[in-house]
Amino acid sequence: MTARALILTYLLLVALAATSLLVGSTPVALLIAVAKTLLIALVFMELRHAHASDRIIAVVAAFFVLLLTLGAFADVITR
Repeated sequence: MTARALILTYLLLVALAATSLLVGSTPVALLIAVAKTLLIALVFMELRHAHASDRIIAVVAAFFVLLLTLGAFADVITR
């Protein structure tokens, strides 16, 4: 990974963080958080060039985070 790509990714993450701060707690902020997660996983964790088993582990972990989030969301809605 080149230093230029890392610096550009970092600047994009800072811009997305500032945008999510300005947007507040809306679904747009959740989409921005997903975009930041994908950037970190693909660039800094280098999952794009990782072994298939590493990618599968990352997908399973993301699936469990999604399940936890949906469970919390369902709990809030049903109260």
